[in-house]
Amino acid sequence: MALATIVIPTFNQAAYLPACVDRCLFQTHEALELIIVDGGSDDGTKDFLDALPGRIGGAYAEPVVCMDASGNVVRERVLTYPQNRRVEIVRFEHDIGPTRTYNEGLARARGEYCTYVPGDDLPYPHMIEELAGALERTGADFAYADQDVVEDDGRVYRRMTFPEFDFKACLADWYHLGVCRLYRTRLHETVGLMDEAFGSANDYDHYLRFAMAGARFVHVPRVLYGVRRHGPARPTGQHTPSRYANLLAESCRLAQRARDFLDCQGADRP
Repeated sequence: MALATIVIPTFNQAAYLPACVDRCLFQTHEALELIIVDGGSDDGTKDFLDALPGRIGGAYAEPVVCMDASGNVVRERVLTYPQNRRVEIVRFEHDIGPTRTYNEGLARARGEYCTYVPGDDLPYPHMIEELAGALERTGADFAYADQDVVEDDGRVYRRMTFPEFDFKACLADWYHLGVCRLYRTRLHETVGLMDEAFGSANDYDHYLRFAMAGARFVHVPRVLYGVRRHGPARPTGQHTPSRYANLLAESCRLAQRARDFLDCQGADRP
């Protein structure tokens, strides 16, 4: 089974990071590496990360397994967490910005496949297994799936489905690949890591460069991810007015780059 790397970039997400890390640790894909990169948090994230190795190796549950012949309840003491995960924690003392935080993790990825999951999101249990399976079955380089947009309280705000891959529909019309993805780590060798000039649409730029370099994409028509929508009551990250405006501006530039690429290829523009 191929090793898959999940990079978890985080900055001041102490209220959400434990759930995200648990969702990654309990993925059904067995060969898994987690690289958690703290980009300079000052909200309690450090305390959680300090305690994490001990919790993974020393947290136990005692579920009931049976009733014996005398009518006594029999419990079994078992470790709470899977013990076959590689977990690396990378820390920075000061805010290094989102794109560099992603790159610090991606550069350390040892898996044949890799992805990143922001520290407030909720990957569903079969995400890596299903995306890796699609890469193996099809020989594609990049797999992406559908997603839920989830409120802070866990309720689903909306469901997002994406088209089968087409350069125009998924990259030139607008960015329509979502945030649930897994790709072959070797793409970093030819395309490089994320461009730190992009503070918001860094994934759009990165995957556009993958496609322009000839990477093959496959869509998995399954909902495998929950992306947090913090809502107007808690504007944070991409949800702040200035960051969202920057996301739109950067995305417009990238959509134009994709259209110019199609022009050079002699393809129809939108």
